[in-house]
Amino acid sequence: MRCLGCGRFCLRLLCATCQNILSSYTLKSRLVDGLEVFYFYAYSEISALLTTKHKLCGSGVFKALCQLSISRFAQSFYLPDVPLIHAIALDDNVKSGYSHSAIIAKALKNAQISPLPNALKAMSEVKYAGKSLEYRQKNPRNFKLLKPLKAPVILVDDIITTGLSMKEAKECVQSAGGEVLFGIVLADARE
Repeated sequence: MRCLGCGRFCLRLLCATCQNILSSYTLKSRLVDGLEVFYFYAYSEISALLTTKHKLCGSGVFKALCQLSISRFAQSFYLPDVPLIHAIALDDNVKSGYSHSAIIAKALKNAQISPLPNALKAMSEVKYAGKSLEYRQKNPRNFKLLKPLKAPVILVDDIITTGLSMKEAKECVQSAGGEVLFGIVLADARE
């Protein structure tokens, strides 16, 4: 088997060298309409890994990426005076046999953060990959909150591009009376 990161022969999806490189992230953030969105990688660094979300092997790739980034973040994250926080994936519909955004939300689980599956759904089937900002603005995702919120929320997705999906999800949660703490993704497409 070959490493999906560098192509070397190994027994795992990612070789030890690639795992070491991917685990040495520097957490960064950007603001989207007043919402801080944290990310670990530049899209250009892991684009080949992220595109596996359309394949069955993608579930293993996303789990490996999350162990090297999201899970490590969750291990050290604690917000005083907040007993519970929900991690909500942006549209965690099962595609290709699994939901990549649900894998990311699950990786955030710790004593304080609890994933809330199937809570936020896009009512539109529009695909944003490779589309312009103008197209994205004309074709909103139309998120709908399907579960009541009992705690503040962390919004979760795989990639942030223009930030419109995060902004729309934030507005949906807030219109239902929920509080969005921040967003978190694996990669920023602007880098």
